[in-house]
Amino acid sequence: MFNEFKFIFRNKMLIVSLIAIAAIPLLYVALFVGSMWSPYDKTDQLKISIVNQDQSAKLNGDKVTIGDDVVDKLKDNDKFDFQEVSKKEAFKQLEKGQSVGTIIIPKDASSNATTLLDKNPKKINLETQVNPGSSYTGSQSAQKAIDTVTNAIKDNIRTNYLDQLFASGKKSQSGFKDTSEALGEMSDAESQLIDGNQQVTDGLKQLAPSVGQPAQQLISGNQQVTDGLNQLQQNNDQLKEQLDKSVKQQEGIAFESDNEKALNNVTKINKNNATEAGKYGETIVPYMASVSLFVGAVSFSAIYPLRKMLRKDVTSAKQAFGKLLLYIVQGTISALLMSSWAIFALNMSIDHIGKFILVGVLWAIAAIAITTFLSLLLDRIGLFISMVLLILQLSSSEGMFPIELSAQFFRWIHPFSPMSYAIQGYREAIFTNAGHFDFGFVVALLIGIIVIMIVLQYLVLLWFNHRKRVPFSIEFK
Repeated sequence: MFNEFKFIFRNKMLIVSLIAIAAIPLLYVALFVGSMWSPYDKTDQLKISIVNQDQSAKLNGDKVTIGDDVVDKLKDNDKFDFQEVSKKEAFKQLEKGQSVGTIIIPKDASSNATTLLDKNPKKINLETQVNPGSSYTGSQSAQKAIDTVTNAIKDNIRTNYLDQLFASGKKSQSGFKDTSEALGEMSDAESQLIDGNQQVTDGLKQLAPSVGQPAQQLISGNQQVTDGLNQLQQNNDQLKEQLDKSVKQQEGIAFESDNEKALNNVTKINKNNATEAGKYGETIVPYMASVSLFVGAVSFSAIYPLRKMLRKDVTSAKQAFGKLLLYIVQGTISALLMSSWAIFALNMSIDHIGKFILVGVLWAIAAIAITTFLSLLLDRIGLFISMVLLILQLSSSEGMFPIELSAQFFRWIHPFSPMSYAIQGYREAIFTNAGHFDFGFVVALLIGIIVIMIVLQYLVLLWFNHRKRVPFSIEFK
């Protein structure tokens, strides 16, 4: 049962080899994940060129300088390295990989911005450039920064126009109130005139018996004046009533700076994410940990002399159990080394450390069981199949992108990829609510894979004990 371990301890170079193989997953995570642990914290090292060709313009007597305003704001930006250069220099830097993006502000930017309320408004034709062939991820980061700048330009233009519109609105609001008050005063004055005119009419009527026809003419003329004043007052009151309605409608409307800011930014986003990832590297650990443990398993199958350890004088069951113990020891050491690096060196924030270690140990043992079965059954061809299986799992396990973004073939084999479940188990352990499967299901499936692979190895060993040879062997003469 312990022949495997006796053989290992008699061969010191094999011990060294197995320790080195156990450290492979640690190296994968340390080097690959470590190299991109927090890349978005270093975007200030990415250079983005600004080409400002804009010429100032006038809007209602005020100077508009869209280009200069944007450049001034970007100088204080610490997220990216924005630098103002010529158009020729910007293209050269982008082509040589010295910058990751370019923003070109045309000479008519400010001029076109002043036409937005004209009958035929003109748009500002900004030009942006990235070079995805040089660095796709770099160009994506640059594009986000460029989008931020273009939004800043839109905000700048909106602010200019809102300043004008709010000033006009506030002036109109105040003017309506002043006009209404003036009309009220006019109406009061007209009432006084009407009352005074009526007194004159009453006096003329008293003089009419003695004066005669001339008094009657005066009374008639004075009545026309009274009627005119009444009509003027009526029109005046109607106008005041309409103005008062407008003023009343605007009672809840404010044209202050806070209102302007609110219009310029009308949405407030409350982020309520299902999970939180502090570093980019944390999101790729499930993938790279799963890959690295399978690579370690392939390396183990390539180095360890599986067939050399076949014994005719030991029962198949004992040999199978001895190999299982070896796989458990090798897989556990490998998973613990890798997990320790992630936990202590990378200082990962893991929701369930116990689950994280458990899924690593089970997946490491399962991966070794799969690759050793193929090597035990098919010799070197089995090792080749293990490499093909690794490649297929890299493509179909939903490690970096949602499986829906993959080609139909990879979506079809995704459920049959053992690594798919290891990755989901890791995600559930690290983030909680991030795995597509219940953690208990993942554990049960990985244990099931181990049991099935050991049973299959037992059958190969049974074949060997009964027929005194392995089912398939490659020999070179």
